Amino acid sequence: MLTRAISLDPDYAEPYRWLAINHWMGEVHSGGPTEPTRKNALQLARKAVAIDPNDAGCRWVLAYLLAYERSFAEADAEFARAIELDPNDADTFAALSDIAVLAGRIGEGLEHIAKAFRLNPFPASWYYLTLGQAQYAAGQYEAAIETLRRDETYRTSSRRFLAASLAQLGRLDEAHAEVELFLVANPHFSTRHWAAAEPFRDARTLAHFIDGYRKAGLPE
Repeated sequence: MLTRAISLDPDYAEPYRWLAINHWMGEVHSGGPTEPTRKNALQLARKAVAIDPNDAGCRWVLAYLLAYERSFAEADAEFARAIELDPNDADTFAALSDIAVLAGRIGEGLEHIAKAFRLNPFPASWYYLTLGQAQYAAGQYEAAIETLRRDETYRTSSRRFLAASLAQLGRLDEAHAEVELFLVANPHFSTRHWAAAEPFRDARTLAHFIDGYRKAGLPE
């Protein structure tokens, strides 16, 4: 449908950025082909910005994908530009929360996702995933479990963070049950692929996530 939208109006930036995100999700979350998918996603995000350089949504999508390419300086600049263009764009802060947590700036990540919730009274399900991830990173396991069991996000890929949070509290039977459910929807998931794909800038934060995954029984 996004490709069809582009064919109908090739000068409309919105479908380019969401198609970029779809390609990115296929690579990061579905274990899809890495190099061509990443290249396509980034090209589409750059195209969106080229069409509408004053759209904050296009800027944060490009920033997010640049972070996954480990082009951190350029990513940080694009996030800053997105906020400059629209300081009330909730999605920008939600995406920035994810990247900040993976950089080891966990308190900053919690602040960003809290701001995203304040700005958007109808948050998308992935906001809860991002909040739960930040809470796990902060060692707030009970809060993460409460967040990740909400109806809005419980059936998504956030179950990996839920399983890790349960495992860190020693609730292994519950953690293993969540892993089984997660793998039904994500049969090709591996901790190794996930760790390689995520743009971590902080070894301690990465080790914390891997420790929780291993305790929960997620595949290596």
